[in-house]
Amino acid sequence: MPAVKLQLYVLRQLAVALAFAVGGILVVAMPGIAVSAVHRLPGADAILVLRYVPIVLQTIAPYVLPICFLLALVATFGRLAADREWTAIQMAGVRPAKMLLPPLALALALGAGTQWMVSTQLPHLKTRSRQLEIQASTAVLENLRPGRTSLKIGEFVLEALWQDPDTRLLHEVYIRKPASGDEERLDYHAETAQLRVVDGVLLATLTDLHVVRPGEETGQTYHEWFEFEFPLLDHVQGRRKSSPRPRYKTSQEITDLLARGEIDPRLVPSYRFELHYRWVLSCAYLLFVFLGVPTGLILRHGTQLAALAASSGYGLLYYLLNMRLAKDVGISGAVHPALGAWLPTALGLLVALPLLRRALAR
Repeated sequence: MPAVKLQLYVLRQLAVALAFAVGGILVVAMPGIAVSAVHRLPGADAILVLRYVPIVLQTIAPYVLPICFLLALVATFGRLAADREWTAIQMAGVRPAKMLLPPLALALALGAGTQWMVSTQLPHLKTRSRQLEIQASTAVLENLRPGRTSLKIGEFVLEALWQDPDTRLLHEVYIRKPASGDEERLDYHAETAQLRVVDGVLLATLTDLHVVRPGEETGQTYHEWFEFEFPLLDHVQGRRKSSPRPRYKTSQEITDLLARGEIDPRLVPSYRFELHYRWVLSCAYLLFVFLGVPTGLILRHGTQLAALAASSGYGLLYYLLNMRLAKDVGISGAVHPALGAWLPTALGLLVALPLLRRALAR
């Protein structure tokens, strides 16, 4: 029973430290995320910006949350050692190894959540962000502010000399309509233009219009009145759907494609690597338990700043090896993609396990 109470105590301390670490990271990161959201959604209202912020947070969560967990481990066990509570636990007859159960349980829970996120949610986040960007752009088109005479949405470009504040008509207009489907790119030069968006489709009504095909100095077509439509939403999303990159596919989709042999043989290593790399991200919490606990215990006589600096160095080095060494080795074909993906984790365990044994034996 004393061991269970001590484990629950350690778990509470670890959860509080994790909450503080996540909160601190958010305080530092939120201004940059907000600026990024406003930049990606120019002219969008506050609701769209607030809907975009969680997408950015989900994108960075699999990389930031393990670092926060590592910082929480070092802070918690470092404080236990510095306040002599770790010594009291040993004097109570509780084996030090049992105190690893709370961080391991929390690591398993966080790892399961991360695996669900990277396997099913993150592959679709880019599409969701594109949808919000299109919604913001179409809202700007539908409610073009007086005085605004230029706009760019993807490859679609609108420029006008001036805008009538009463009728909202644009005058002396240039529009570049990008290629879509079987239609080639066209440049429109019009006297006036009236724009509206219906269900993601841009409807433009132009007067005194010259249509020019790029690269042709002659052969311009003139219209006194002309109307065209352009599927903004379909155009942007269609390019993303055709992307062959495995990061934009769920783990189940990758597994099915590999089983059916429908992947370009040159891309098979990257697909296999992606599957294992997602498990590596999920298992990072377990590795950080074996690194963070001994770091906090061994550096108990030093400053908390030194322990936190050491843990930050672990995390940065680990992700650097994952993003550079593991990816280059796993995808290049030098070794099997699975071996390449798990190589930094294996190296980390070779360092962490002796360190943990030394810390628990003290």
